[in-house]
Amino acid sequence: MTEPLSMVITSDRYSAGVGGLDTERAIIAEFPDLNATIRGEMGQTEDELAAIGQTADALLVSTRDVISRSLLERIPRVKVVAIYGVGLNNVDLDAAADLGIVITHFPQYCTAEVADHAMALLLNLNRRISQQNDLLHQGEWVRHRAQTGSILRGEVPALRESTLGIIGFGRIGQASAQRARAFGMRLIATDPAPDKAAAAELGVEFVSLDDLLSQSDMITLHCPLTPATRHLINAEALAKTKPNVVIVNTARGPIIDLDALVADLSTNTAKRAALDVTDPEPLPLDHPLYAMENVILTPHSAYYSERSVQVVRRETLVEACTVLRGYIPRVLENPRVLEKISLKPQP
Repeated sequence: MTEPLSMVITSDRYSAGVGGLDTERAIIAEFPDLNATIRGEMGQTEDELAAIGQTADALLVSTRDVISRSLLERIPRVKVVAIYGVGLNNVDLDAAADLGIVITHFPQYCTAEVADHAMALLLNLNRRISQQNDLLHQGEWVRHRAQTGSILRGEVPALRESTLGIIGFGRIGQASAQRARAFGMRLIATDPAPDKAAAAELGVEFVSLDDLLSQSDMITLHCPLTPATRHLINAEALAKTKPNVVIVNTARGPIIDLDALVADLSTNTAKRAALDVTDPEPLPLDHPLYAMENVILTPHSAYYSERSVQVVRRETLVEACTVLRGYIPRVLENPRVLEKISLKPQP
């Protein structure tokens, strides 16, 4: 029998330290033509990942791990890097193709969860749920009795009369539109590759970024992090928004220039934001956002449900197994790699 192939999970979310690898071994057993072992070995720095890669045929990594050209050049044994997540801004796809290393992931992961989280934050801000809860814990209901207007710390616009701007109209942007549509909102979006069929089905109008910024009562970010979207929401962009705009970010932290956001929210206190992602993560304890009443923070948890974790854990491993078995994975993010290696279409 040939020497077994070695698969290594480097992510601390899915490695042996989190519930063991019985699930992964059961999945590998579903492929009798694959002679492979799997282990968990946590690594995050380039040196740690390079050391792990010396004895690995497949690496399963998180979206936090930087898969750079210099790292890929140091792991010639590795045949496939599978990413536990949607975003690929941490991966040098061209370098992987040059070096014959397949990059795959499961882009359908957590679409519903992130859209649910974004909608929950939008509703929270619109109805001022967190703010009211904090005030009632401080005794405001007892002091003001039924005088709701005296308790509230700002307006509560009718959601059905509000415009929601969606920046990024991919899977999650479309799922968010589907949810917001049920509340009767006017929906506008911007995207460099507009899906006109999906927009027509969901009642979404495509507009320019400037028009979205100026027309939206609420803005939700669902674009990938690229050089073009890094600090897309900066001081100039914020100056174009309405004086009481609401901004929600469940995409990637660096899409918003946090310094610019803090300055804008400090000066324009009717504006509000809800951030599930920030740059850096986590924010240092002395960061001004923690003290701002017009900000809601969640700990990069939009992706999470027990079911979503089960799905990504399985599907990411299946993609890696597919490559080690000699087949093209369902999602091949660097197709030029097929000029360097030979993989068959799946039967």
